[in-house]
Amino acid sequence: MGTAFDLLHPAVQRKLWDMKWTELRPVQKQGIVHLLNAGGDCIVSSPTASGKTEAAFLPILSAIADEPRGSVRAMYVGPLKALINDQFRRIEDLCSRMDLPVHKWHGDVDASARKNLLNSPGGVLLITPESLEAMFVLRPAKMAAVFARLDYVVIDELHAFLASERGAQLRSQLHRLQLRAGCNPTRIGLSATIGEPERALRWLRPNGAPATLISDEASASTIAIRVRAIWRRPPGEGTDREADPSLAELGRSILVACHGKTNLVFANSKSRIEEVADEMATQAEQMCLPDEIVVHHGSLSKERRESAEARLRQDRPCTAVCSNTLEMGIDIGEIDEVIQVAAPWSVASLTQRLGRSGRRANERRTLRGFFVEDAPTEKSDIWDLLHLPFIQGVAVIELMLEGFVEPPDTGRSHLSTLVHQVLSVLAETGGIQASPLYDRLVDAGSFSGVSRADFAVLLRQLGSLELLEQMPDRTLVLGVEGQKIVEHYTFYAAFNAASELRVVCNADLIGTIAIPPPPGEHLILAGRRWRVEEIDPERQEVLVSPARGRRAPWFIPRIGAIHRRVHEKMRALLVETNVPTYIDETARDVLEHARATATKCNAFEPVAQPFEVGVRAFVFGGSRVQQTLSIALAAAGVRYSDEGVGFDVECEPAEFGSILREFAASPNESRLAEFADEKMRLRELGREKFERFLPSELWRIAFVRDELDVAEAARVAALLSG
Repeated sequence: MGTAFDLLHPAVQRKLWDMKWTELRPVQKQGIVHLLNAGGDCIVSSPTASGKTEAAFLPILSAIADEPRGSVRAMYVGPLKALINDQFRRIEDLCSRMDLPVHKWHGDVDASARKNLLNSPGGVLLITPESLEAMFVLRPAKMAAVFARLDYVVIDELHAFLASERGAQLRSQLHRLQLRAGCNPTRIGLSATIGEPERALRWLRPNGAPATLISDEASASTIAIRVRAIWRRPPGEGTDREADPSLAELGRSILVACHGKTNLVFANSKSRIEEVADEMATQAEQMCLPDEIVVHHGSLSKERRESAEARLRQDRPCTAVCSNTLEMGIDIGEIDEVIQVAAPWSVASLTQRLGRSGRRANERRTLRGFFVEDAPTEKSDIWDLLHLPFIQGVAVIELMLEGFVEPPDTGRSHLSTLVHQVLSVLAETGGIQASPLYDRLVDAGSFSGVSRADFAVLLRQLGSLELLEQMPDRTLVLGVEGQKIVEHYTFYAAFNAASELRVVCNADLIGTIAIPPPPGEHLILAGRRWRVEEIDPERQEVLVSPARGRRAPWFIPRIGAIHRRVHEKMRALLVETNVPTYIDETARDVLEHARATATKCNAFEPVAQPFEVGVRAFVFGGSRVQQTLSIALAAAGVRYSDEGVGFDVECEPAEFGSILREFAASPNESRLAEFADEKMRLRELGREKFERFLPSELWRIAFVRDELDVAEAARVAALLSG
């Protein structure tokens, strides 16, 4: 195996021989050499199934093999319990020839296993950010002993942390851990999809030297793509109001494409997942096909998710209709094809999903896209005729083929998570003064852009709300309301979790749902049909029984921001004349209709155009520009409809031009943020968990920084105004 293999500990070498490894993969060689020779933080970025986990843990286990006890020596942080369980088995197997303990800690781990770690720390610990937070709050005195000699931290699925509240929480936790335990572990990130990796390299250790990138794009396999479109048709005469011929065609088409293989079918909402899975099951029964269909998303019970994962690992063909819960590297065996229903929100998401297929050597990755588009009618408006969902889906595929991935938004303020961490540190320490609290949380770089003056404003606000209080010696402690928040079981998560009711059949938990139908009506959940028998508000339960009626359930939607490059590619697709080779005949018709409409309404030019009841503007500038212009129009007092890539505005062209020119000449960020806060009530929508506690002035600054693109919106406004 060469030089890299020679660097490994003899016990690790023996294990690789036992596993009949004949060679190390490129990222594994690089990881071994870097971590056992040069050292220092690094990110291993390479396609799915290229050996990233071993690239980190082969050298880590070699480094700690001779002295594995006395403290946790390596910590793995994962975003999902299921992923931790998978990696636990994988790492435990690697350690089978060594006296090196492997522990896991999350909400499903029993108390005896946790006690064992606390009493005899050592080896490798696999944990979620939420469980690490619980250790800070509930067991701070134990942490120094548990982590005193921590040498390595591995962050799996790094892309899932980079721009999220959990990422801000984790960076803060790592610095707090360094202060409490006196350790300074090497940080290692693992990811298959990172756009502009330089941002991630700087993110990994704030105010420290950028990490080293270890990558191997050459290991990516070839891609096969096929896109099919279906015209949505109204129900025929004599059918019930729930009948949808296009849904039946969609279910049948996916079923035929999946027959005899193991597949993942991704849809953009839990409601659509349940609807598609139910229709596929119906079609399978009608066509006498034996293919088994399972469902996997975050609102299903743990038992049903694990059952679906186990079924996918079996040798028999199986299709899972799923959400992004199966984007991550959970072990689900070999996947033949990935099916995407409608357009994903991002190129990164589609790339991650596609990476679940083609994991065998020299096997291609296969993607099928299915789009249901409204057939043109006399009632169709311009926006319908542009077929924007289909155009977005093709644009995302084209950008993926070009190698583009959205860069992580690593500059977000995360003031909500800062509030969370303030309360956590007060619980951890029992009390701390403002200056060392600032040093611990902000000056270390975990929450950039917050001055000491801003931090003082935040603390005064938290004090006025009784989340904290100041003692005569200026020590800050938890206030009455802060104590209530910290003591609640939901505190350890820094992100907002949707409040949903439990759906139960004969004491068996099926899953959860946001808004249930009334008793006597039906719903689909976990791929099965149920009748609602009773709703128990005190127990927060919906009691159901098996039934034949069906209705897609309603869940709280989660809408992702669309990058400017996606909108730009959409506009380019409408301008161009070439047709992607991977789309079918109906998809060609959809594309042709969209291009004809774009030509007719001059959607290529960023100049506002008059139409029947006002002015129409095509922007194609990404979600941030769209939102900025939307707030500017609302603040100007005109009525408009936001169409995602542009606007219909109910005013005279001269008035519209005047509004745009004024905004372009003097884009007042403070006025936009004030209007969004007071009139549009965007803060009440709860972007992040604790932002309701933020002072208005800090929320508004963060809103402009995190959600808007005022400079680009002003440039677009100048073009639109002519």
